[in-house]
Amino acid sequence: MSEFALSKEIIHQDWFIYALYLSICFIIFFNVNALTIQKVGMIITSIFQKLSLIFPVIVGVLLFGENLSLANKIAIPLTLIAIVLSNLPNKSFQKIEAIRKYWYLPILVLAGSGFIEVSLFYAQETNKIGEHGMQFTTCLFGLAGIWGLIFIFITRSFDFTIKEIIAGILIGLPNFFTIYLIILGLDQGWNGALLFPINNIGTIIGTTIIAFVAFKEKLSFANTIGLVLALISVVLFSI
Repeated sequence: MSEFALSKEIIHQDWFIYALYLSICFIIFFNVNALTIQKVGMIITSIFQKLSLIFPVIVGVLLFGENLSLANKIAIPLTLIAIVLSNLPNKSFQKIEAIRKYWYLPILVLAGSGFIEVSLFYAQETNKIGEHGMQFTTCLFGLAGIWGLIFIFITRSFDFTIKEIIAGILIGLPNFFTIYLIILGLDQGWNGALLFPINNIGTIIGTTIIAFVAFKEKLSFANTIGLVLALISVVLFSI
């Protein structure tokens, strides 16, 4: 069977139930994230989404008995601080009242992102996915696409543009390969308590470099400190 093949035999795979419910979670929390961005802004949403790394760290240490060195333990809180600082804007927040009113939305973003990450972690660590990472990821995103189309038809949300479709694809592809590489890393023996924070650190460094080089965005003092802490965390995670 081809690694990419999605046949009727897939529903009998141990990992299919995880792909099924995670695909539903993708659509639910995609809409939660969109609502949160609309109500409290991109900055707060992005911060809470990335802070979810703490959940797989806790699960890795407490449930699966993963060991962390002293340097690793120092790197984790540094990563959390780096996430907050690197996402702070150059000017003060303009939506303080909105944040007070919709405080529960960022919490839902945090919980949703954490639930998805822990589910991926658990499925791989309990050998439900194993070497079928690409097949699992393809099925997961395929099902999410189906639920997304059903949602569009139910809500009659047909007013999207070609640019929005292209943007969706450009966002979806990195997410696809991020999930696949996380599953691959876990399959090859990486500690989940290290892999998820490292993934977030890579995102911080990558997006900061792109923003600075491609979009000529100026880094604030807080952004610079956040980037430095991210780089220090990478070193500490490797010790």
